[in-house]
Amino acid sequence: MSERPAENRIDTYPHWRLHEWTPALPEGRIERIYTHWSAHDYESVFPAYHFCIAKTSAGDLVVVNTHDVRENMREVYNAPEEPYAAHTRGRNSFALGISIMAMEGAAPHDFGSYPLTEDLLDALCLVGAKLANSYGVPIDAEHVMSHAEAALRDGYFGMAPEERWDIARLRAEDRALVPQDALDVGEQLRARMRRSLA
Repeated sequence: MSERPAENRIDTYPHWRLHEWTPALPEGRIERIYTHWSAHDYESVFPAYHFCIAKTSAGDLVVVNTHDVRENMREVYNAPEEPYAAHTRGRNSFALGISIMAMEGAAPHDFGSYPLTEDLLDALCLVGAKLANSYGVPIDAEHVMSHAEAALRDGYFGMAPEERWDIARLRAEDRALVPQDALDVGEQLRARMRRSLA
């Protein structure tokens, strides 16, 4: 494997082992949280998100803070030339993006060489729950949703290049992808987040 560019390396950013991560977050207005997968390998991180859930080469789960949360604590489309994490089309104002690093080359029937795993999903839900708790974001379908749910609402759900289906399935299945998959998985992820706060 070739050397990753600096912007995709875990060690370029503040990062913590999952069990050591206690968010020290800036004060400000956050209203929504969107969950994603990166469609890459487990170790490459991306500053399009605020927090990446990755695996190190040793297999440790880490939380990587790849983007400054404060940059999205505004109406980003009033000044789109200023930096912000552009994680969810049209929905980045006052919103956090968190992503599992996984699913490179995945399709609904085959999750490929970097599939979602239970430990990655648990980590995503724990991070999402802690962020929601820190910013007072209700863990409901209006305030915490997957990119697939947002894409469904905004008319670009699917698998074409400009469409999104993250996270509409937790396991590969042979049947066709349908919108209800996004809704069902969104509810499952929110339930896991709520349980992680209990």
